Amino acid sequence: MQITCKYFNGSGAQPHDVMVNLYSDSLSITNTNQTDNKEIFYSFEHCRYVKLEEQVFIYLSPAYSEYIVIPVQHPLSLSLLSKISAGQTSWFQRLYKKNGLVLLLAVILVSATVLWTGYKIIPPLLIRFIPVKAEVKWGNQLFEYFSSDLQKDTTATRLIETITRDFDMSDRYPIQVIVVKDTNVNAFALPGGHIVIYSGIIEAMKEPEELYALLGHEASHVNERHSLQGMTQNLTSSFLLSLISSNFNGLGTDLLAQADFLRGLSYSRKLEASADWKGQELLVKNKINPAGMTQLMEALQKAHPETGSISFLSTHPITSDRISESKRFVQIHPTSFQAPIQAESAWIVLKKLYPGK
Repeated sequence: MQITCKYFNGSGAQPHDVMVNLYSDSLSITNTNQTDNKEIFYSFEHCRYVKLEEQVFIYLSPAYSEYIVIPVQHPLSLSLLSKISAGQTSWFQRLYKKNGLVLLLAVILVSATVLWTGYKIIPPLLIRFIPVKAEVKWGNQLFEYFSSDLQKDTTATRLIETITRDFDMSDRYPIQVIVVKDTNVNAFALPGGHIVIYSGIIEAMKEPEELYALLGHEASHVNERHSLQGMTQNLTSSFLLSLISSNFNGLGTDLLAQADFLRGLSYSRKLEASADWKGQELLVKNKINPAGMTQLMEALQKAHPETGSISFLSTHPITSDRISESKRFVQIHPTSFQAPIQAESAWIVLKKLYPGK
């Protein structure tokens, strides 16, 4: 049986066209773009797979570096997945069959302890040892992974660049902001510096200071590595679960799903409060009125449902405590800052694009 598909060798982003042959205990790939047509074999025992909507990712080695991609609807897809799944019994299942309920309960207790310990201890340690350069590279890869699904508004993005030309958001990260055409009232930040703003949230704003406040808030999530913290916690629990069950398919799913995970990432109240406060500090540092944070929160609370699904409110819930804290910050830091002239003119054009409803 043969399948024609895309092969990723782990050393580059571009796929290769290959022919996959299925045997009783292994599969082989032949690169159709090479003259020698060398056939390379991979045992089903070492393969793992991940199903994501319309595609199946077949990992050819435990390191997850090499993989092929085939459509879920391919006639041979089910046969291939069955061959990979056959015989991959975890040590947990074997233990249960031999020793029964007592050992099962013991394994569950030990597993729960390992998971809880790993979830609490490992992520903070991982973050301390991940260099900024690696985090930026990781964030760029995640952005490339799902950016094809986003409809970038080039005009609005350039206007944002004009508005924020002199707005210093980070001393460590190359902050990059894009606007996407989407009625959802949402915005999110990726590790390393990408900030994505949905047009729906621009419609909910009335003043440029609110935009600065939003960017200050999201940039603070980046600077404080809040997104990275959420990802490491998510991956840590998945890795430990995979280790316990000897099933690494779930880990592959989470690795590929991190982009979507970050779109809907909910932060704790403590992290949201930190991003609000540090975001307002960024506003003061850049001589922008910190009251823009309060205005933004109040505007989002009043946003009409017809502007779209208010995703930002579900992932960044705005409470009365957050509004009170933003007002307290303004009282502590009284200012008379005005938005830069270029920001005012670019803001007018931006609001003509997305005037609100």
